[in-house]
Amino acid sequence: MADPRKTRRSVDTAAGDGVRNKLRRWLHWLGALALLLLFAGGGVWGVITLRDPAVLPLKIVRIDGEFKNLDRRALEQAVGGVMEGNFFTVDLDVVRAAALRLPWVDQVTVRRIWPDTLNMWVEEQRPLARWGDTQLVNGRGGVFTPEPTALKGNLPTLAGPTGHAPEIVARYQRMDNLFATLQLEIAKLSMDGRGAWTVGFRQGIELKLGHADTEARVERFVRLYPRLEQTENHKVKRVDMRYANGVAVLWGEAS
Repeated sequence: MADPRKTRRSVDTAAGDGVRNKLRRWLHWLGALALLLLFAGGGVWGVITLRDPAVLPLKIVRIDGEFKNLDRRALEQAVGGVMEGNFFTVDLDVVRAAALRLPWVDQVTVRRIWPDTLNMWVEEQRPLARWGDTQLVNGRGGVFTPEPTALKGNLPTLAGPTGHAPEIVARYQRMDNLFATLQLEIAKLSMDGRGAWTVGFRQGIELKLGHADTEARVERFVRLYPRLEQTENHKVKRVDMRYANGVAVLWGEAS
């Protein structure tokens, strides 16, 4: 028969082991929690410290690029007006957006260079043509509004509905290459609200293409033009390619 005293001692020992195991587990979790709080506190302290503008301040803002029309001083002022924070906290998107608000700025790249430099690469707008009366357009169809004096150059004029600048620019570039073989230079290319195209040449000739089959009509004109008689007494003033089976030519007196 089992001794009751031995049985009680076994129960007491097991109960004590359970308490000790629970205590060890609690101590383990408390240690992990303390370590976590230590790291969290250190992280918060680090974030607060790094957000201090006096810590790792930006000392150099370097602007690279080739500028012909862009005023570097205006660019520096625009960027300087939004430059806040230190090396880590300065908002690169805000700096880039400030530069892009200048009309002659086309593209901007901004990056940090350790430990105290902000480097900007700025690409200036390269106007391909006038867009309407008060704007310019680049080779990708990007429209921008410069100072009025920039509109006095000898650029061709492109015109059309809002939002169609990329299409009109692409059409101009294709046509310009074709017409160059005829020694004709585009002075104006326009698309009206119905999609009809008209070309004006610096040689004083107007070309009507309409809104349908315009590519084929351009090719027909390129084949036809060398056969049109040009004399000292009369010159071609207008060529209308909008006819399915023919063409209409308006002649004018030579100047």
